[in-house]
Amino acid sequence: MAESRLPLEGVKCVCVIMFQQVPVAFTMLADLGAEIIKIERPGTGERGRGIQKFPDLPLSPYFETNNRGFKCITLDIQTKKGQEILYKLVKDADIFAENFRPGVAIRHNFAYEDLIKFNPGIIYLSSSSYGPDGPNSKLPGTDGVAQAAGGLASVFGEEGSRIMTGQAALADETGALVNFGALMLGLYHKKMTGDSLKIETSLLGSQIRLMGFSMTRVLFTGQELPRGRARIAGGAAPAVTASFVDKNGKPFVIQMVGEELWQKGMKAAGFDKRLAEVGCGKLGEVADSEEKTKIFLDTMGELFATNTREEWLKILRGVDIVSAPINTVLEASVDPDVIANNYVIEVDHPKAGKIKEVGFPWKFDKFSPKAGIAPELGEHNNEVLAKLGFSETEIAELKEQKII
Repeated sequence: MAESRLPLEGVKCVCVIMFQQVPVAFTMLADLGAEIIKIERPGTGERGRGIQKFPDLPLSPYFETNNRGFKCITLDIQTKKGQEILYKLVKDADIFAENFRPGVAIRHNFAYEDLIKFNPGIIYLSSSSYGPDGPNSKLPGTDGVAQAAGGLASVFGEEGSRIMTGQAALADETGALVNFGALMLGLYHKKMTGDSLKIETSLLGSQIRLMGFSMTRVLFTGQELPRGRARIAGGAAPAVTASFVDKNGKPFVIQMVGEELWQKGMKAAGFDKRLAEVGCGKLGEVADSEEKTKIFLDTMGELFATNTREEWLKILRGVDIVSAPINTVLEASVDPDVIANNYVIEVDHPKAGKIKEVGFPWKFDKFSPKAGIAPELGEHNNEVLAKLGFSETEIAELKEQKII
């Protein structure tokens, strides 16, 4: 059977982007068939090419996964000639993206107002650290900065432990998902109206969205979120999310909503009588008392330490209690559900052979996404410039002049 046409084939994107937050959004577009032409600095490229690049690794896992499926050209867009080539590239593009500090694109003549002169229907994405407005709008930022400023770092860990940002780039990846959604909306807007659209996103804004109802809870109450290994909420439908360890020290998590389900789960685990003895028989009452919350967590910890994680998960899942092992990243990478759903995939790489990397977060019944590989610096100079009408001689001259 012939391969199905990918839905974004024919979509052309021109990008002056770096690192993770914006490039990852475009890898998802590339997986779905879009042509991504990434512009990098001649000679050096973006600094992300060197992140996690070691002598014993043929590739940078950071750059590879953040730039797969791209075409790469080198272009000095600070020069007039480089800007002229950029305008030619943009003329028939659907999307342009940049993630410099606010003001850089204006200074170098590739702001939204510059590009719509050459392409009145361009979808223009500008993504920054703090957002286009506000006192810190001109400052640079990173994943760690967004985790810190957006409040995420403050809610992990137990009370009294050191507050820190996480090892995983949650802010960058959340920003990428926000950017992906914004770009898809931009394409729909263009299809329906034929008009251009400027989209401005930020790491901080994406992080606030990630906080979701937790942020809304704080806005409603004016109270900080408590730190701890459990999230317990009262109200009409009391809920608990908490982690425990089994008799071998293996961690797992349980989550329940509603008093009826809670009672059902505790009875199946054999905990109901013991919890009643210590005054924690009802989840709603536990949620309303700091003292009972501590007694509850201590008692649950003792009870769960009497058996293995596998047995507890079997019992709890048997009565429809949401529960799961707390995997390490390595364990998650080989989880049978992860493998079965292509959330981790194997890709043939010309330099490194078969490599494994992050797969696809979606499954479609009419087509299958396809992962490419990250490009070498300037790998597609000749191909892209030839399509713009440059001759081999002209391309050689551009290289000699260090325009490309």
